[in-house]
Amino acid sequence: MRPALGMSDLSDDNLIFAKQIGVRDLVVVHPEGVQAGSEPYYDYTNLIQLRTRVENAGLRIAAIQNIPTTYYDKIVWNLPGRDAQIDNYIRTITNVGKAGIPILHYNFHAIRVWRTSRHTQDRGGAHVTSYNHELMANAPAERGRELGIDELWDNFEYFLRRIIPAAESVGLRMALHPDDPPASPIAGAACLFIDMDSFQRALDMVPSPANGLLFCNGCYAEMLGLGVYDAIRHFGKQGKIFYVHFRNVSGQAHNFQETFIDSGDIDMFKAMQVYKEIGFDGVMIPDHLPGIIGDSPYRHRSNAYAVGYMRALMAAADVLDE
Repeated sequence: MRPALGMSDLSDDNLIFAKQIGVRDLVVVHPEGVQAGSEPYYDYTNLIQLRTRVENAGLRIAAIQNIPTTYYDKIVWNLPGRDAQIDNYIRTITNVGKAGIPILHYNFHAIRVWRTSRHTQDRGGAHVTSYNHELMANAPAERGRELGIDELWDNFEYFLRRIIPAAESVGLRMALHPDDPPASPIAGAACLFIDMDSFQRALDMVPSPANGLLFCNGCYAEMLGLGVYDAIRHFGKQGKIFYVHFRNVSGQAHNFQETFIDSGDIDMFKAMQVYKEIGFDGVMIPDHLPGIIGDSPYRHRSNAYAVGYMRALMAAADVLDE
């Protein structure tokens, strides 16, 4: 296993920082400069230049995380133009795979990641996000209409049956992220990926080595509490955990808050041991980091704390890949 960093700003200082704290893999989040001009897909040449920039710094890209929502919103909501969006999505998939980048993260959120507070306090007053589903009870339908669970499943299947063969053809692995929070509906829209059955349904829908999961430890803890360890086993034994968001939370689906990696409900060393048990050998990144006093916008201090803790857990579990 390898600790990695999620990073969008690939400045020289940030690349040096990654190396200094013992990271050699990056998950490039919301990559800048890879769009095909004004066209809604990622360009091959720009992706090669991105990869070369990272590799020239002595690092490597483990995955790309996030595609602009404007590239796939018509797919999710079954709006006119969804087939054109799917065609462009496949262009992105093809170009990412041919550029030698192994994993592309995606989600199928009808709205977005929701939090009802961004100023909840964790240890020492560090700011974290939190969610209280009761506060969303009267939320109006954000897009002016409701989107039901059956309709959303139909839209997802229409999408998945087209993108997975394209990904498989170029050796790219597609990593599905959970809905966060795992509560449904929110603001008039259903949320699909909020329990174990929904993920298994997605995997079984189009069986393929290209069809797998971004296993967000925090999201699964929100869904399952201490059942997160069994979820790691369930999907890990199928070889479907492509990479991991290694984060912790307190509480569960309808009322929870982010925490420091070592202060939530989940025993993260036990989680690390379970990842070892199932033979996971990919990358893990910290995610949703607490706001530490005096930190930078990128949260260098918080990232360094989390990566240091992750390296220690990996070393203790004898899985740290140097």
